[in-house]
Amino acid sequence: MEAFLTALAGMADPAILLTLLLSVVIGLLIGAIPGLTVNIAVALAVPLAIFMPTAQALVMLIGLYGAGIFGGSISAILLNAPGTPASAATVFDGFPMAKRGEATRALRISLIASVFGSLFSIVLLVLLAPQLADFALRFGPAEIAALLFFTFTIIGVLSGDSMAKGLLSAAIGMVLATIGSDPMLGTPRFTFGLTSLLDGLTYVPLLVGLFALAEIIDEAAKGFPRSTQKVDLGHEDRVRNRVSLADLKKISFPMLRASSFGAFIGILPGIGATIASFMAYADAKRSARDPENFGKGDIRGVAASESANNAVVGATFIPTLALGIPGDAVTAILLGALVIQGVTPGPLIFINAPDVVYTIYIVLFCATVLMGIFAFFAIRPLAMTLRIPKIYLMPCVALMCVAGSYVVRNNILDLFVMLGAGVLGFLFNRTGVPVAPLLITFIITAPFEEAVRQALTQSEGSLMIFAESPIAAGLILLAIALMGFTFRAEMRRRSARRHQPS
Repeated sequence: MEAFLTALAGMADPAILLTLLLSVVIGLLIGAIPGLTVNIAVALAVPLAIFMPTAQALVMLIGLYGAGIFGGSISAILLNAPGTPASAATVFDGFPMAKRGEATRALRISLIASVFGSLFSIVLLVLLAPQLADFALRFGPAEIAALLFFTFTIIGVLSGDSMAKGLLSAAIGMVLATIGSDPMLGTPRFTFGLTSLLDGLTYVPLLVGLFALAEIIDEAAKGFPRSTQKVDLGHEDRVRNRVSLADLKKISFPMLRASSFGAFIGILPGIGATIASFMAYADAKRSARDPENFGKGDIRGVAASESANNAVVGATFIPTLALGIPGDAVTAILLGALVIQGVTPGPLIFINAPDVVYTIYIVLFCATVLMGIFAFFAIRPLAMTLRIPKIYLMPCVALMCVAGSYVVRNNILDLFVMLGAGVLGFLFNRTGVPVAPLLITFIITAPFEEAVRQALTQSEGSLMIFAESPIAAGLILLAIALMGFTFRAEMRRRSARRHQPS
């Protein structure tokens, strides 16, 4: 109770309240603009978070994360161009509603579903994270190593459409994490004689390059349009744009099912909100009595997509806090920011830093409520941000990338790391290789290596320590079985495509 009251009192600080307000507003704006994703917003904010107190840094990063997911639905509904990948499924029914003059109604349905999904996942976070952490406290080095190996497998196999591409991304992240000094022996690894690499690759330039700079390069390759886009909110027909009690009753059950989907997907590392929204949309359509209405402007489709992707937000913190394993790319960035702040996520965080845990709970709740209030009254101003031409917007983002990467260590090498990561991220986007596995494996490779070497030291080099532990053996077998089933499913899909008539 003392830790909770301390965290609650900290939220009353005017600086923290102002930070929360600004982060929610900026998150909504960035989420609404196609091309500026939540990942970019959080990545660009990390250099600022380094110089802030822990509570204020968490407020800023979580506010951007929670608000940015909803912001993506604004452009999805109004322009048929989702501001974030997580809102891609919202296009199917949101844009048809806008075309028939019900844009404001679609946006309000989206907002209601987003707030519901987010609150649903926060409740699960509060209930499940401490229980999972209590169970994880019984793990030794062998169990931790097996759990992280299983995490690597989930990330590589389930991220993206191809298991091979997912595993490739995860493998590259693991290789990049080994650059620097050996954690046990202190010998240099892959430093090529550069003393500035002895501490390994710096986290901030890597993530800024992978997300923000890669998107800028991709947009530049397409060419920046100078024209502004027309935005119609359909305010002239206020009756059609009202959300009635019948509408709320109609979307209540789809929201509950979709939130459950989103929370489950959020707990699994490396999958993310995009897959959750598509799965929830498909489930809502399958379970409906009139599935033919989906894709033509059905409010249930908008509600299912938005409640699912927002339910991922709170759920991703369950493995992040309880196990130290990021639930998605954004929580990987948040986990890195916590480590920079001197806080180590994992089972012991509930004992060593309970005030941080309660701060996260409170910030998630406050950011959700503030997002709902602000977005309800500011739909028109948010929609107007869609008229900003990217040819003026992207150079400003590029300048922030350079400044944010350099300011962390004042080292010119970090700019080259950012550039290299940006080119790599661009190539990944063009070839369909997911970026999230790279970042998440980069984060958890160090604890994985430490756990494996501790286990082998404990067993005097014998691998039998992993077989003697039922938990470790079960997790390893489950990971191998998952790879086998996924490989078999991919081979069946390829065989079916080859036999399809051209």
